Amino acid sequence: MKYYLKEEFLKDSGARNAGNKARNDVEEIVVREGYSPLLLMVDDWYQMGTIRAQRHKSKALSKAISKLKEGDELLIQFPMLHHSFFTTHLVKRMQRKGVKVHFIIHDLEVLRYANLDTVPWKHKIRVHLQESSLLKQAGGLIAHNPVMKSVLVDKGISEKKIVSLGIFDYLIPNYQDKEDLSKKGAIIVAGNLAQEKAGYLYELPARPAYNLYGVGFDEARKLSNETYFGSFLPDELPSALEGSFGLVWDGDSSKTCSGVFGEYLRYNNSHKASLYLASGFPIIVWKQSALANFVLEKECGISVESLLDLEEVLDRLSQEEYQNLVKNAKDVGQKIREGSYLLSALQALH
Repeated sequence: MKYYLKEEFLKDSGARNAGNKARNDVEEIVVREGYSPLLLMVDDWYQMGTIRAQRHKSKALSKAISKLKEGDELLIQFPMLHHSFFTTHLVKRMQRKGVKVHFIIHDLEVLRYANLDTVPWKHKIRVHLQESSLLKQAGGLIAHNPVMKSVLVDKGISEKKIVSLGIFDYLIPNYQDKEDLSKKGAIIVAGNLAQEKAGYLYELPARPAYNLYGVGFDEARKLSNETYFGSFLPDELPSALEGSFGLVWDGDSSKTCSGVFGEYLRYNNSHKASLYLASGFPIIVWKQSALANFVLEKECGISVESLLDLEEVLDRLSQEEYQNLVKNAKDVGQKIREGSYLLSALQALH
């Protein structure tokens, strides 16, 4: 039997249980592929002391995996929501029983926070131990892209175990095709618009224009070339988007992607890239980001070193070249909406 670990709280803990678009889409895609949920149910361990919480999560996982038999396969989304210090031990126990354990990586905290001074040393060590020991134990791993794959290989994980996803899928329940896109449209920015994640929004050049969608935007500091549309639920956002390109950029500078979130783009596939492509828009990415290779290969967008160069790059782009990017973006977008990238990665693990 093929299972995926479905992590939940016994009682709905409000926002913590609101779910996450990327994780929910993975669940929906694997269910279509014949995977069954293996329920990991826990009490709200946020209210418990450290040792009690660790024991509680470990016991819950131990109970969940007890039903697995030799030849079964378990897919776990990483990082786990209910991780404990005993998780690696329990994965080893499953493998001794003859269960194949695979992970799909959403985030690698060790890459995101490794260089951050404000993260306590204890937390860094915990993250390093959890990520290194647990991922090394995996029978198979789905990494975001070849750059992340090479980082994992450098950490001592066998290359043979790792498959590159390419890009995250993004399911859109009621997809509406975008007609008559023009390169004269505004640049779309969707997601967390707060200073610490997207500080660059408050110091952009006067051109081009930007359409903003998301939470955390400081409207008092809105620039004259920005239009703020408010925030939307993930499934409603695609039909609300208007513009010419979707922008994948993080950090506090429009000159380059900087800071913790900006640097992280060197390794990870930003989920908003999938949102834009699934919605039918070509994308703009940072030249040094891991996604730049994907964009170049699929010809579904453009890469720039700095947003200060963007106006000139767009001026040089002909309407015909733009329409070719749109066509390719829509082709990739259809695959993303169908869950094709995850399905291909799962097949490659076998």
